[in-house]
Amino acid sequence: MSRIFLFCLLFTFVLSSQEPSPHQIQKELLSADEKYRRAKDMFNPWYTGPLITPAASMMPPGSADIQPYLFVGGNYAQFNNERHSVSLTHNQYSMRVTSGIITGITKSVDLNITPSATVNWSDHHSGGGFNDLSATIGFLITPQTIYVPAMKFTITETFPTGKYEHLSFNGLGLNSTGGGTWQTQFGFSISKVIWWTYPHPIHLRYFIGYTIETPVHVEGFNTYRGGKDTKGVVQPGNTLTHDLGIEYSFSERWVLALDVAYVAQNRTKFHGHSTNPVGFGYNDNLSLAPAIEYNWNANLGILWGVQFSVYGKNSLNFATGQFSVTYTW
Repeated sequence: MSRIFLFCLLFTFVLSSQEPSPHQIQKELLSADEKYRRAKDMFNPWYTGPLITPAASMMPPGSADIQPYLFVGGNYAQFNNERHSVSLTHNQYSMRVTSGIITGITKSVDLNITPSATVNWSDHHSGGGFNDLSATIGFLITPQTIYVPAMKFTITETFPTGKYEHLSFNGLGLNSTGGGTWQTQFGFSISKVIWWTYPHPIHLRYFIGYTIETPVHVEGFNTYRGGKDTKGVVQPGNTLTHDLGIEYSFSERWVLALDVAYVAQNRTKFHGHSTNPVGFGYNDNLSLAPAIEYNWNANLGILWGVQFSVYGKNSLNFATGQFSVTYTW
């Protein structure tokens, strides 16, 4: 019995000490070569972000990012109640400058403040000034992992720092730069980098927001129309926002981006006296925003593109060129 046991042990040792076959060696070499090729093709993608859809990522504490934007655009038509585009009697043009500043407070909380100013002109008339100021506080729900997307909850407060009443008598509303209301938006963001092909990852973003506004007392020509004798209280309708952002990496530096943005607002209510109409009916607008990104490194990049409307109801038909630089430190 002991001899049989020793024979089995010796046979097992001989089998285990045999060198792998050429076929096994070739298979292992091909596997190692494939892993090396994939690792070589992969890179840490750099993004400045698409033009519209906000990120679900968090700014780490002790870090900050500044991203100024330049908007130059025009309103050349308006979608009517039947969703037909009708040319405006007076085309209106504008230039707006914003500078978002975001900083990390804790690992799960960050803060974004966005001051801005606008210049408007039409038919040899002009106006403008400082816009409403907004501040957004973000709360991390979950960070991005291999299988789980990043998710973030935000609360944005917009302060009525812009001009909204006692506007010029030409009826163009060019010196209107605000709404006069305190606006609160509750938002949810989700984003994920998808390695569908190793050389060209795709970054997907989605945002949904719901905005409520306080009533505002208005007199004279105002952001909500009216006339010289207008006096009363306006209650703007609540607003629902959907944004979808897609970023496609041609390389680590060059990225093609596209936003699909949809905004819908309920009817504005007015209580008071006015011989001219005040407020707006239900309105919505669907727009596209293709853009190109170039990133020098993970902390510095530029972004330029155009946003234009494609569909709407009781809303402006517009096109706006945008340029942005982002820097993180």
